[in-house]
Amino acid sequence: MILGDIYIRGIEFPLTVKGVTVLDSDGNYNVYINILLSYDTQQKATKHEITHIKKEHFYDYEPVIHNELEANAV
Repeated sequence: MILGDIYIRGIEFPLTVKGVTVLDSDGNYNVYINILLSYDTQQKATKHEITHIKKEHFYDYEPVIHNELEANAV
């Protein structure tokens, strides 16, 4: 069901935020990764956010905690 493109960008977030994905009105996934984190942590955060996309978490009705645990398990 992945309909749009995936755009990955670096941005400064508070250190408690590793990354976030925003689905835009065109159906594209905008993945924002915290550039203040180590390269390794940035890579893990990117993988985590991509897992949300692959698992279609933006289209399900599961609780957020369920989706977070599922993305962390990969």
